[in-house]
Amino acid sequence: MSIHTAGWAIIGSVSIGALSILGNIYLAFKSRNQVIDQAASQFKQAAASLDVQRTSTARAASTFIADKRQKWIDELRTETSHYIALTLELTEAWKRLCDAMNEVWYEVNRSPQDQLDECADLRSKFEHSIAASNSEHYQLLVRVTMRLNNDELTHQGLINALRKLRGLLADLQVRAQQDRTDIRDLLILTESESQFATGFTKSILKEEWQKLKREVADPERLIADILATGPSLDYGLETLVRKGVARVSSPLSTVAPAPTSAPPSSNP
Repeated sequence: MSIHTAGWAIIGSVSIGALSILGNIYLAFKSRNQVIDQAASQFKQAAASLDVQRTSTARAASTFIADKRQKWIDELRTETSHYIALTLELTEAWKRLCDAMNEVWYEVNRSPQDQLDECADLRSKFEHSIAASNSEHYQLLVRVTMRLNNDELTHQGLINALRKLRGLLADLQVRAQQDRTDIRDLLILTESESQFATGFTKSILKEEWQKLKREVADPERLIADILATGPSLDYGLETLVRKGVARVSSPLSTVAPAPTSAPPSSNP
């Protein structure tokens, strides 16, 4: 074998080895790219799956909250309207009692003590007859108050108006027990506060309905807004509510004792 033949054999062997190494490197690189592509594809699929799950979760949360909000709206409307209606019914009942007491005071040829005794008997029977309605009225006040959010201005306004109505009923009771049958000022205040309560209730229901529509339309935003939202500040509304605070008296008034002497001189 000549040196040239041996040289070519060595070159051939080296070339084959080099080609084999290059081939292995290429195959390894290609395999690596395939693994990376496969991993990227799996990651995209996982991300897409997470997006679907997140959207599904947001929609489920939106539906759940919308159902609860709709129920809350319906119950607030029912309880508040019942409370206002019951307030007016009780107010009218107190007015009838005062009219009946006036008739007693206008009777002639009767001693003041007899008139006092009859009026006391009328009051006792009347208070017994409205006991259940009065209890229901107070329970409604507690339920509605606990349902509302005292951090929101419209809610504060409604709470103030409802408590004022309760206080006015207590004032009617005090007037009657003092044989003071002129209650026209309390009737006017009751009508005014009923309008306040109705107006605030309508505002709250409108706000809640708008929230419900937004939540259903954009469930993903709902998730982000749950912890981020805060009450909007309406300075005009705030002034109205702050003034309303001064109108509010305690829903529980101390009942004055029945008089033991003749009625005021204004009564005949």
